[in-house]
Amino acid sequence: MKSTIIIVLTVCASLLVLYSHTNNMLFFIFLSVLALGVASPPGDGEVKLQRGGCPPFWFNFNGRCYKYVATELTWADAELHCVSQRANLVSIHSLEEHNFVKSLIQNFDHAQGHTWIGLSDTHKEGAWMWSDGCPVDYVLWDKGQPDNFRGIEDCVDKNYGESLKWNDASCSNAFPSVCASRILCP
Repeated sequence: MKSTIIIVLTVCASLLVLYSHTNNMLFFIFLSVLALGVASPPGDGEVKLQRGGCPPFWFNFNGRCYKYVATELTWADAELHCVSQRANLVSIHSLEEHNFVKSLIQNFDHAQGHTWIGLSDTHKEGAWMWSDGCPVDYVLWDKGQPDNFRGIEDCVDKNYGESLKWNDASCSNAFPSVCASRILCP
């Protein structure tokens, strides 16, 4: 990993000399750092992101790998994307895990916009289930949620309102998402 960082930084420095008259170089450096999976240092109340034994672009928390997916997809398409990577939309089982997911999202989306997680009640209204099959043993709903507004809100996004808690939303909305490797349910 260290040699990879040195190589990328050397290439970046060389390109900086060649293209110092453009702003494209800063963007290139930013993308290079993201490609390496190097996370920004934690701020106040954030959890430090570490790759651990996870693949590139994935981050470890308590032995499980997580990935932020910036592409805006419907809930079902986001779940399919995660499944294609041998994962599911994230299931969250504690405040600590919630805070880790919050930090992961904030690392890539400083605005902390709506982001899909794996909770839904598509099979039966009010019977919330995680897409990975784990029992729902922790929730962090925003005030007044879930409300099934207009009778069409069956999927859950994180980062709702000022509290950045959970909200039920229409599954056809397109949001970024967080995938998590499969686990034995807690």
